[in-house]
Amino acid sequence: MIKISKFILLLSILCTLLTAAYTTVASESPTAISCDRQAKANLPCAFELPAETIAKLKIEAGFGWGIFSGSIYNGNSEYTVTQLEVSMEPIHDHHTMEMTHAEHAMSHEPKIKQINMNLLPLTKSAISMALDDDVVHVHDFKWKVLKAYGHKTQ
Repeated sequence: MIKISKFILLLSILCTLLTAAYTTVASESPTAISCDRQAKANLPCAFELPAETIAKLKIEAGFGWGIFSGSIYNGNSEYTVTQLEVSMEPIHDHHTMEMTHAEHAMSHEPKIKQINMNLLPLTKSAISMALDDDVVHVHDFKWKVLKAYGHKTQ
């Protein structure tokens, strides 16, 4: 039997995923969205944004049920954020470290992921990214935004 609090958490995560499906997409691409694709869509070319832009992002997110999800607020008034480059390092508890089965073998190395979005200045949106199969059972990660890409709002 599922406890009510777990049911509410699961329902909340599902709602976040549905919202995020329309606003945010995770990508394995090692670089920012190509300018060629953006030019064809009549969008400004994205570039790496100043470090101050990252400092003005407020992200309330966490890991669970095989996803990284939550909300993101773009606190700057000049730039639209189109992509984040995020470092995620699995945090292994003592129990996980003792597991020796092949299906539980995992890396301690950080993974670099890209999350695509269209986050206008001074707006809030959902953020979501599915975890890779090899870390889906990890309960927590040490994570940080390494770079932000986007363009100056016109």
